Amino acid sequence: MTRATGKASKAKARGQGPAGPAALAVLMALPHDVAEARGLLAQARRRLMRRDRRLAAVIKALGPCGYGRRPGGFATLFQAILRQQLSGKAAATIAARLGTLCGSITPERVAALDDASFAAAGVSRQKRDYLRGLAAAALASPDLFTGLETLSDEAAIEALTAVKGVGRWTAEMYLMFSLGRLDVLPLGDVSIRAAIAEIYGISREAKAAKLIQLAEPWRPFRSVACWYFYAHLDRARARAGAP
Repeated sequence: MTRATGKASKAKARGQGPAGPAALAVLMALPHDVAEARGLLAQARRRLMRRDRRLAAVIKALGPCGYGRRPGGFATLFQAILRQQLSGKAAATIAARLGTLCGSITPERVAALDDASFAAAGVSRQKRDYLRGLAAAALASPDLFTGLETLSDEAAIEALTAVKGVGRWTAEMYLMFSLGRLDVLPLGDVSIRAAIAEIYGISREAKAAKLIQLAEPWRPFRSVACWYFYAHLDRARARAGAP
């Protein structure tokens, strides 16, 4: 049981219930336990549908939320940096070559790769420097990734973006899908902006302040709302027969 979930359970015992204000204040991360996570996502779904009729229509069409945690750590962020500005096929090819060279993607093995090895794998000089920087940061701070669990969302983003090559969007994706943070709003994500523009009839170039105001009813489950936006776009692409 997570610390936040434990607090929520105590709040329920005091009669506030899982949807009470006190519980919502501490439910910041998706629990690792599958049953607990499913229950929390069902709660989030109901809350979002009550507070936003347009989002409610999207949620109703898509059904239960499939948002969940993915493995985190050095290898996950390594792959995120590696895949920047590359097609999925190109990134997979380069990742496979590096996997063959390293055996497993660890800070020690990445740091040991020489320039020729990176070049042979197809890694650009700039990206090579980013990956080495990530390895150096992980070696210098062995608790870098485990320590993120105890940080606030903004503090965790600051810690991640302090690593050269890790931008805010990459950090936000790590928070959402590896740390399970439930209230992330990635305003730099073109997919999120595209979905919001379509659903709410506003410009994709809308100012951040307007989007933050629009998203206020989604708190403290903005990550869940974003999952539905991604799913909405995926469904639209599938219907159009797009790859």
